[in-house]
Amino acid sequence: MSYQTKPIDHRFETLTAILLGMIIVATAWSAYQSTLWGGIQTFLLRDSTSAGRQYSMLVVQQGQYVSMDALMFMQYVNALHNNDTNLSEFYYERFRPELKTTVESWLETNPFENPDAPPHPFVMPEYKRQYAEEIKQFADLSESKLEEAQQANHNSDNYVMLTVIYASVLFIGAVMDKFSSRKLRMIVLIIGFAIFSVTTATLLTMPITIE
Repeated sequence: MSYQTKPIDHRFETLTAILLGMIIVATAWSAYQSTLWGGIQTFLLRDSTSAGRQYSMLVVQQGQYVSMDALMFMQYVNALHNNDTNLSEFYYERFRPELKTTVESWLETNPFENPDAPPHPFVMPEYKRQYAEEIKQFADLSESKLEEAQQANHNSDNYVMLTVIYASVLFIGAVMDKFSSRKLRMIVLIIGFAIFSVTTATLLTMPITIE
């Protein structure tokens, strides 16, 4: 009887060793990828934060320019209303180029007599905000980097989940030889291979990074 069971036991031990070896490799790979994706998330969050700071700084600067333009324009209109040509020309010559061009177009609409004229030059398409394009670029960059960071975090979490599953199967494989029933050990081995196969199929669909 003992001579008949030895080959079976040997095959069982071989299959167990193969399963455990593959699980160890898959676990190490999953942990490695999780670490890499976690690092990528950190750098992407840094880039998103940096772009967000640039965006905020430009918004503040743009607000300062608009406030200064509005103040200068109000003084200019007051001077025109008071027929103070010297003072109106003083303010006009100190307009920023963008504001000066816009005010010229606004004056051509005869705003003081034409009720259909724009109420002020700041609603006209000629008034270009100096940092508008850069503000949009940094806003888009910050958002896109944040989305990439969220995806990297999702990838890292998925690899952690796979690592936990592999570790569970590894534990099952490690205690398999503690079962006295050969049939029970075989059932557990089959379950272990099944879980490993399904988990590995998921692992093969996961994004890989080497950065």
